[in-house]
Amino acid sequence: MPSAASLLSQHLREQREALTTAEADVRAGEPEGVHDLRVAMRRIRSALASFHALVDPAVTEPLRDELRWAAGRLGEARDAEVVQDLVDTLLDDIGPAGLVGLDEAVTGLRARMHLDATAATEVIDETLGSTRYAAMTALLDSVVTHPPFTDEAERSVAKVVRIVLRKEGKRVRERVELADVADAAADPELRAACLHDVRKAAKRLRYAAEAMAPMTGSKVRRVAERAEDVQGLLGDHHDAVVTRATLRHLAIDEDAGVAAAFLLGHLDADEQRAAERLERRGGKALRRLDRALDRALA
Repeated sequence: MPSAASLLSQHLREQREALTTAEADVRAGEPEGVHDLRVAMRRIRSALASFHALVDPAVTEPLRDELRWAAGRLGEARDAEVVQDLVDTLLDDIGPAGLVGLDEAVTGLRARMHLDATAATEVIDETLGSTRYAAMTALLDSVVTHPPFTDEAERSVAKVVRIVLRKEGKRVRERVELADVADAAADPELRAACLHDVRKAAKRLRYAAEAMAPMTGSKVRRVAERAEDVQGLLGDHHDAVVTRATLRHLAIDEDAGVAAAFLLGHLDADEQRAAERLERRGGKALRRLDRALDRALA
C-alpha cells in the first residue's frame, strides 16, 4: 500500500493541472470556465484541510486563505449567472398565457438580471488580473512542487482513509444536527444557512473520498457518490434560496412597479415550493450517505 504522501501529492498535481486548464477557459470566455476554476480551487482547499495532519499548516493555511478569497470573488459572478438562468427558466415555465399584460415587467426583469450578471463578470477580470491572484498561483506552485509533508505523511493510505472518513463524516453529521435544531426552532433563514453548511461539509467529504478512492475500494467510492448526491440537491436548494432573496430585493425596489412586484411574488412562491421539495430529497440523500459511511467504516 502506497504512502499517504504519494496519494496527496498526486491529487494536488492533478488539481493544479485542472486549475490551469480552467483558468485558460475563463480567459477564453468559455461558459463553464468559472465553475471549473472554482471547483479546482475548492478541491485543493478541501484536500489541504482533510489531510491537514500530513502537511505543515504554516505553509498550507495561507494558501487555503488565498484560494478561499479567489473562489469567493469568482462566486459573486457565478451566483449572478445562476440567478439569471433560474429567473429566465421560471419566466419560461409560466408561459405566455400567464404573462398577459406583464410584457413590460418581464422585459424589465430580464434586463435587470442581465445587467447584474454582466456587472458581476467584471469581478472575474479584476480578480484574475490582480497581483494577489498572481501571488496565490505562485504559492500554489510551490506547495504542489514541494509539498510541506510532516512525518504523518509516511503512514499508509489504509490507515489515513479511516481517519479522514471518520473526521469528515462527523463534520457532516454535526452540521445536520445544527440544521435540525434550526428547524425545530422554526427559523427558516437559519435552517437554510445550516443546510448550506451541510452541503459544504458533504462536498468536502466527497472530495476527500474521491481523492482516496483510486487507492482504496468500492465502499469509499460509494461514500463519494452519496456525498455528491447530497451536494447536488442541497446546492440546488441554495440556488433557490439565493434566487428568492434576489426576487424579494427586486420586489421592494421603488422602480419595480406594481406589475413587476406581482410577477416577482409569483416567482418567489414557485421557488419556495421548489426549495421545499429539494430539502425533502436532500434529507433522503443524507440518510443514504449515513449508511454508506457506516459500511465504509465498519
